[in-house]
Amino acid sequence: MLKKLLHILCFLTAQTLVSQNFKNYSQTDFILPFEGKNEIIGTFCELRPNHFHGGLDIRTDSKIGRHVLSIADGYVSRINISTSGYGKALYITHKNGYTSVYAHLNDFPPSIKWYITKNQYLQKKFEIELYPEKDVLKVKQGEMIAYSGNTGGSQGPHLHFEIRDSKTEEPINPLLFGLKMKDILPPTIQTVYIYRQDSLEKLFNGHFPSVTLNPKVKINKLKFGTYSFGANMKDVATSLGDNNGVNYIEIYKNDELFYQCDLERFSFENNRMFNNYIDYRRHKQTGVKSHKLFKDDGSLFDFWKASPNDGWFEVKDTVPIVFKIIAKDVYGNKREKMVTIVGDSSKGLFVTDYLSYNKSNLFCESNKEHLVKVGNDCEVFFPKNTFYSNYKLIYFKNYSNSLTIGNSLVPIDKRFEIRWKLTEEQLLNGSKYTICYSNGKSIGGELNQNILVAKAKELGVYYLTIDSIPPKIQAVSLNKKGYFSFKVSDNLAGIKDFDFYINGVWVLLEYEYKNQLIFGNIPTPLVRGKHKIQLFVRDHRNNQKEFTKTIEIP
Repeated sequence: MLKKLLHILCFLTAQTLVSQNFKNYSQTDFILPFEGKNEIIGTFCELRPNHFHGGLDIRTDSKIGRHVLSIADGYVSRINISTSGYGKALYITHKNGYTSVYAHLNDFPPSIKWYITKNQYLQKKFEIELYPEKDVLKVKQGEMIAYSGNTGGSQGPHLHFEIRDSKTEEPINPLLFGLKMKDILPPTIQTVYIYRQDSLEKLFNGHFPSVTLNPKVKINKLKFGTYSFGANMKDVATSLGDNNGVNYIEIYKNDELFYQCDLERFSFENNRMFNNYIDYRRHKQTGVKSHKLFKDDGSLFDFWKASPNDGWFEVKDTVPIVFKIIAKDVYGNKREKMVTIVGDSSKGLFVTDYLSYNKSNLFCESNKEHLVKVGNDCEVFFPKNTFYSNYKLIYFKNYSNSLTIGNSLVPIDKRFEIRWKLTEEQLLNGSKYTICYSNGKSIGGELNQNILVAKAKELGVYYLTIDSIPPKIQAVSLNKKGYFSFKVSDNLAGIKDFDFYINGVWVLLEYEYKNQLIFGNIPTPLVRGKHKIQLFVRDHRNNQKEFTKTIEIP
């Protein structure tokens, strides 16, 4: 009997948590975007590379072509056809002030596809962004609006689905709108870290020092000082193999709520601050994306609720402090981990007071812009608020065409400019020069007289190189039942755009960068006789490759 009462109490507690999360959102306006099974494989605000996940990823069982439904009446307000990011994406604005987003799509029904194809032919390009008028593409709740796919930056067939505030374009967790998906398991708290508030460490190395707590140690000793927590967490829905994001985190200090973080909505404008939310250094060094359980310097997010000290606590005596860290999902499933801290004036987890500091060259105030001269031919411009906090920037010229700008383990918020002065000899092929990151990835650059200017989004080593090699083209299929396909690749700058002609007339083909394929069916079958086929492919340094062939239809 007692066990049954406890079960009922836990159920009611979970329902209270759910009602608190859902109270600001209608529970009846929307339906799910698929008929039948809707299984989550990626949650809202999941920790992704350099950003929070803006919606839900819904499984399609590794298949392409599942019917995607409009979640409510509305009109198609935006269509974006891209080779990267969301791939083929559809935006539907609804009467209740929200916009739904459907991404990585494969294709569209005739009621929508005609509008896209018409504009692609008018603009003579595959990648296109459209904003239809309200009365052009109206849809009803439950109407089939697309076929699911694997386009853009998708790593496998699925539907990426969002609900946004139409006025602010802020994404909101779709599960807050009464959309029920199976989730029977609580999140997991895998590893807990301790951070020490150290202004010198932050100034010189761009982060607070931290250590990993040993789960076998019951009482953790710390020198007197100010500290906070971090944790590696994941949410699971129906299988322990899931790897989703945690939306609700609480910390109780001696049974009093001390820290509360609710990941329910955010602004895309601030989404790069994700790198300030996670432990960026740990991620770069180990690949682990962990939550810093404190509000770090420079953050503009408003996730934190009952967190009067922004997650920091003071250890000032030998009285034990008991912390309870709680990770919850939107349905109230939760996991707890207990941590006990005790002060020790002589020793603790942090063996040394400071890490070894590198020689620094420039004090960068976070709220000011800075111009740095590197050698005789380079300068770097940092706009205001590039750095989240004041930072001692390291910079130097490595050799003639390479320079180091800061520490790659330190996150930044704004893109900065690298301005590289070209020599007279280099200017002979000025438009072919590009600036690359240490991993070999080109960040491009625009030539302004004799200065090549490129935007960089992370600190580290950059070098100047020339890209004069055009892309490669290999024909795969030429008019097999009206289908054409070509394998394309580029050595450095990457494919920028392409044009396909039959007998001098532009014809629409698609490009999928993951399999390096330009492909598509022509709208009208070729008649008997000879036909000239031409494909022009350009990279981001405007190197062009042409494929020309005459085919004969018997």
